[in-house]
Amino acid sequence: MFSRRRKRKKYKFADDQAAVDTVISLIFGGLSILITVGCIIYSTIQGGKVSDRVGILMLMSLVMGLTGLGFGIHSFRLVEGDNNLKRTSVIVSILALVLLLVMYLI
Repeated sequence: MFSRRRKRKKYKFADDQAAVDTVISLIFGGLSILITVGCIIYSTIQGGKVSDRVGILMLMSLVMGLTGLGFGIHSFRLVEGDNNLKRTSVIVSILALVLLLVMYLI
């Protein structure tokens, strides 16, 4: 007789308590690490003879790492969000940049 309205499930990437800048920083830092590791594996398989596209991907990884670090540092100014998640996002971005620096020095 009475029909109940079902609430539609909304899928979210983060909790309501997380700052948006923190989530963006985590995504950019993670993608930067994945691209760098993927380029390293591809270069190793090809014996170091790769096209210019790998260099462009490494530059994109650098830009994503720097952008992630910027968003991570900016997230500390926001009130909402957990400080542990903010620290983790900064650490992931710094790890991506250190990995790129090590690859540049080698």
